[in-house]
Amino acid sequence: MELVPYEPMTNNAPQRLSQGVSCGVYITADLEDIDWMIARFERWFAERNEVVQVDEGSTDKLGHGFVILEWEGCMIDPLFIAILRDEEKVIDYTMYQRTEEG
Repeated sequence: MELVPYEPMTNNAPQRLSQGVSCGVYITADLEDIDWMIARFERWFAERNEVVQVDEGSTDKLGHGFVILEWEGCMIDPLFIAILRDEEKVIDYTMYQRTEEG
């Protein structure tokens, strides 16, 4: 059995998109969990200028809480999506891509 030398990942930068393209995620949770979720996201993305909180609030039909985040000019971190998928407080989420007109 041969050992393969360890090589650290050199490309951990966000995957860039075309100018004016953003990827976003719309996350729903119980309304009482939204403040907890926003505080966590603010800590995680404090040094990430490309990640922007677009909105927060409650849904009209069922009264769930929601948070909308966008990654300006790059793809959403796959690890973040994996965390959303596994987090019990997240009821649902959907990803989208938006192009600025201009």
